[in-house]
Amino acid sequence: MKNPFKRNPDPFAASRYDGLVRSVRVRERKHPWWQWALLATLVVIVGVAGYVSYRVLSVQEKVREDIAEIDEPRDELEPFNALLVGSDSRGDLTEEEQLELGAAAVEGERADTIILAHIDPSDESVTMVQFPRDLYVPIAGRGEDKINSALMGGPNNLVKTIKQLTDLQIHQYVQVNIAGFRDVVDALGGVTLCISEPIPFDPSTGIEITPAEVGLVNFDGDKALRFVRSRRFPSGDFARIQNQQKFVAAAVNKLTSTSTLTSPSRVNKLLDVAGENLTIDDNTSLLGVRKLLGRLRSFDPSRYEAYVAPHLGIGNVNGASVVLPNEDAMDVLFGAIADNESPAEADGVPGVEPSAIHVGVYNGSFVEGAAERAADALRQATDSGPAGGGPVVIEETANAARSNFKSTVIVYDPKKPETEAMAELISAAVPGAEIEQGRTKQGVDVAVIVGEKKFRTEKIIQLVPLQLPKPSAPPVACR
Repeated sequence: MKNPFKRNPDPFAASRYDGLVRSVRVRERKHPWWQWALLATLVVIVGVAGYVSYRVLSVQEKVREDIAEIDEPRDELEPFNALLVGSDSRGDLTEEEQLELGAAAVEGERADTIILAHIDPSDESVTMVQFPRDLYVPIAGRGEDKINSALMGGPNNLVKTIKQLTDLQIHQYVQVNIAGFRDVVDALGGVTLCISEPIPFDPSTGIEITPAEVGLVNFDGDKALRFVRSRRFPSGDFARIQNQQKFVAAAVNKLTSTSTLTSPSRVNKLLDVAGENLTIDDNTSLLGVRKLLGRLRSFDPSRYEAYVAPHLGIGNVNGASVVLPNEDAMDVLFGAIADNESPAEADGVPGVEPSAIHVGVYNGSFVEGAAERAADALRQATDSGPAGGGPVVIEETANAARSNFKSTVIVYDPKKPETEAMAELISAAVPGAEIEQGRTKQGVDVAVIVGEKKFRTEKIIQLVPLQLPKPSAPPVACR
């Protein structure tokens, strides 16, 4: 019989679950090692992210400037224009460094490099226009002068000058000075660039690339500064512009690369350089600058076009050597950018460089000297200045096989497919002329037969983008 006085054990007594509680406590204390490693990693990441965010925001506040002429931010998907400026300020260079780098002291601050970048986010296409520093244009707030002098009135004055010249809005402004350019290259650990031909010694900057060095050349900051500032080329400042664009391409690629952005030491150095040498508008953040540079890094010829602002070459104004602007061609160039079109397609003529066309001009009338006069007029009509690559090459002037042509006829050989576009370009310069297929002499791409009617020409506007190597086809010296 069950003892009625024996109490049932307390269901909540510790002794009843003592083993179970102990086992749970033991399991709670024994975290796997990977959990601790994950926690430590998260703490480090949060700490680094916090530090980087603090550094970025601190530098950002330091380099931002209120530029009244900068237009309001546009919709993220709409095309926009950014002004990229290299200042010739020597503030951070010692007198010895200025002498060594061929950057002698200057009074005030001028723009050594001015680039207008038009970007369409919808397809990431880029149209870049670089202005020769000696381009003689109206300067905001005063008369005509070299465009680089506009920066002497500050960034706002330069932006206003560019807007008046191009009739375009400017949405972003990024400026770095000459010392900052050098320090950026050093912070990146140097920049490698393909140099396919030797560069003779330039006593002004000290740059030299010997035949033995041709190929992939690594530039440190000093060497890079000498390279992009050198004018010791047959075309002087215009070759320098092309060198600057090539170097910018290589530098941007490295600046936005994973190896740079995941290196804390490089990021720290770049932030230090930015804090001392960078100026941006107050609508632009440092992350916005990084995004902008990321868009410029893809120099794919199918989506990227680079131009030099149209000009008529070197001239003289009040005893000073200047670059004379080609106002008609600039209207077409910047009008195309405003319409978000390719300038090369908007100029109304085939994309053939006039100087690549060999023309024979023949007198098909009884008017003496008609071929020679027509040849001279054709040269002038197809010469768009140094930025356009003209004029056509006149191979010969002579009498035609017969002299009873009423109007001017342009003849191309259909067996040479490229000559049809050449004939169309010539016809743009000779309005009213008829285009026919036929045979042309050896060495002559297009034949122009002058008829009895007055030979009339019209100056063409030819916008030729700078030639860029295809990403998969580097120069032979660098393969």
